[in-house]
Amino acid sequence: MASTDLSWLRPSPYDASAGSLAEHAEAIGAVMAGRARLWLGPFDPPEALPAGFEDTALVVPTSGSTGAAKAVALSRQALLASQDATASLIGNGFWLPLLPPTHIAGVQVLARAHRTAQVLDLDSPALPIPLPDLRRHFDSAAFVALAEPALDQARAAGLPALTSLVPTQLTRIVTGATGADARARAVLRGFSAVLVGGAATPREVLTRARGQRIAVRTTYGSSETAGGCVYDSAPLPGVHLRIDAPDAEGAGRLVISSPTLALGYLFADGTGQVIGDAFATSDLATLGPDGDLTVLGRADDVIITGGRKVLPQDVERAIDRSLMLRGLVRTAVVVGVPDAEWGSRVEALVTMETGAVAEASDVPALVRSALRTTEVPSFMIPKRVHVVEELPLLGIGKIDRSAAARIAAGI
Repeated sequence: MASTDLSWLRPSPYDASAGSLAEHAEAIGAVMAGRARLWLGPFDPPEALPAGFEDTALVVPTSGSTGAAKAVALSRQALLASQDATASLIGNGFWLPLLPPTHIAGVQVLARAHRTAQVLDLDSPALPIPLPDLRRHFDSAAFVALAEPALDQARAAGLPALTSLVPTQLTRIVTGATGADARARAVLRGFSAVLVGGAATPREVLTRARGQRIAVRTTYGSSETAGGCVYDSAPLPGVHLRIDAPDAEGAGRLVISSPTLALGYLFADGTGQVIGDAFATSDLATLGPDGDLTVLGRADDVIITGGRKVLPQDVERAIDRSLMLRGLVRTAVVVGVPDAEWGSRVEALVTMETGAVAEASDVPALVRSALRTTEVPSFMIPKRVHVVEELPLLGIGKIDRSAAARIAAGI
């Protein structure tokens, strides 16, 4: 049956309950079986798909870290290519879903569990029974309550246990100092692979996780690539990377060719934009001699201040790696704020570590002082640093840079 002959499934709005997760899992299973199409887009599906989108099986919203939403259309073939490439690296396994099935990362966790059942001829998807209720605030105790039964079921099925987290979730488990945190780390060690994506994971967190013998796999990808297509800096089988118009240091816009690419974008007015054979990302990156990928940041995140370019991720990494700020600053985001003299003024929002000994009022000066001891040029050091309770996040765990800039401008 052609995709255009299949009906659209539209689950009820996701509310993080086990029942809602089950409804989404069932719909994703129908897509994987080729029985239906699934619409998770931010607007109603068109009466007819535009030319070039006839093979659409899944439509998901996409919102970059700037918050602009649009819908991405994926074929079943792209989903299968992504799932099989991932399985070639970490195996077909038993998946614990901890991400909302409203974006590609959460959808793919459920879809991979269905693919495990297809490949291994299982009677049901390789998912916990019952499915987890994710309405509880995510912390180490909540993770243990969900993960221990899942590990038991995975062992009983003779399958490797797998899961996917956003960096914030991993950070809470890896850096926590309570008995519950230690227990969560022990449980997380039982997973054969822990995929971490959605945003750059601080190097310190990855180092600590691997030192704790947690099998972390960093992933890079997007809705347009059916999720992660680069694992631990190396492209998955069939994925080809190149740098468009590299500068003297080899940095330029990342372009991806892959069988996992989406068909393109769908818009609320019923029109579409086909991606084609290559996807030009919004990310600046370099490729090493062995083809390993280093993502520097988003091209549209660049701050122009006094005619000079500032890549905010460079400053954020310097804050993250500063020994002077260890145990003081938990997370940071650097943004540009309109300025009559400079065009844009570099500012930062930071959150403090629990139990930090310094007063919040002292943190801005400490951050600026710490950056002066690094290789960060003076024009890149934030003119102002604001301490906040939490950084604004998008639904998939990425920092919402647009909201962060508005917060900085309003303080």
